[in-house]
Amino acid sequence: MKFLLINPNSSQAVTEALRQEAERCGTELLQVDVIGCPAAPRTIVTSFDEIAAGLQVVELLRVKAREYDGAIIGCFADPGLAAAREQISIPVTGLYESSAIFARMRGRRYSIIASGSHLDISPWIGSARALGEMENLASVRYIDSTVERAVDVKNEKICRIIEKCRREDGADAVILGCAAFAGRGRLLSQMMAFPVIDGIEESVRVTEMLVNHRRERGDDERTGLDKKSNQRLSINR
Repeated sequence: MKFLLINPNSSQAVTEALRQEAERCGTELLQVDVIGCPAAPRTIVTSFDEIAAGLQVVELLRVKAREYDGAIIGCFADPGLAAAREQISIPVTGLYESSAIFARMRGRRYSIIASGSHLDISPWIGSARALGEMENLASVRYIDSTVERAVDVKNEKICRIIEKCRREDGADAVILGCAAFAGRGRLLSQMMAFPVIDGIEESVRVTEMLVNHRRERGDDERTGLDKKSNQRLSINR
């Protein structure tokens, strides 16, 4: 089985963090390749950035999909996820959607710890609302850092915020809502004796499940463009 993990921004630091965790998630039966989007914004912090990154993701998948069994969009904004699923036949997953699935299995409500500042809380609320997660969201907290600098944030600082999520917000799990935190979920879970999810392993597992499900149903087919793209659905918005 072969997956493509896409960093939808052009930050080499984030791409490298994703690559390191992808290598750990790989097995003898699973290869996870990582690629960035050089023409995308360096970080995704605005709605415009999200749209621009989403276009890059879909165009990249249109070229690469035939080489892979599944794809993962390595950003918690899940840029281009819905469009990719319209255009690409292989299973495509996103970090926030996959993380939320696992977080709900660990308890009633979860908190999100994001990079950025208080200005990023509102966009996160919008993402949670769009995904139907508001009932499950205990809180959104932030580390007051850029996405790239989040790679170097000390675990001790994150632990202090996790403790606030648990004690003050009533969270049963925490999602590390930034791809720069790739690989920290397992370590912080051990440090805090509390479920902490960074989204990479979770997205890989969800993608594996989708690929295997399709194969068991006999509808596994590697094509670059989904047959649905030629059968446009009429959707009232």
